[in-house]
Amino acid sequence: MKGTNYVIGLFVYIASILLPVIVSSKAISYTHIALYAVFSLIIIAGATIDMHYYILPDEGALALVIGGIIYSYINDQSMLVTLLSVISVGTITYGLRLISHKGFGIGDIKWFSAIAIWLTPWEIICFFYVTFCVGSLYLLLTGYRNRYIPFGPFLCFGGWCALHGGSYMEVLYQWLRCNL
Repeated sequence: MKGTNYVIGLFVYIASILLPVIVSSKAISYTHIALYAVFSLIIIAGATIDMHYYILPDEGALALVIGGIIYSYINDQSMLVTLLSVISVGTITYGLRLISHKGFGIGDIKWFSAIAIWLTPWEIICFFYVTFCVGSLYLLLTGYRNRYIPFGPFLCFGGWCALHGGSYMEVLYQWLRCNL
């Protein structure tokens, strides 16, 4: 990277480390903070690579899987629930690939499943919702019809929002359900 791109890249990577520390109310220990920072760095790198080269690297998915297993273990999440969630997400996204005539890549399926390891079942719902809403909004606002649009940036943004804001969305949903 040269000049301005280098400064922007440096700013994004520093922000991806600091924002989890500031935003996340779930950070209990330094291990959690380190895992949130690693998660953010990996998805920022994945979104950037997909945006420029239209490919989500398998190395990033593998790093997300390893980090997600550690994160699930530290948070005392049931491995059975995590496994069932990942299988469900993989099945749903593979079904979307079949329906969309391969507009949805295998890399997208791998990254959806890898990010799902980090999330609770409620956060997975938020993950799908945010990812597809932001992607659809981008498509509507830009008007791209006949050009391939990388889905990785939307996927990574949705995963980050679900991990750090999924509990807030759940509280809001419960409040709306009880008060309306």
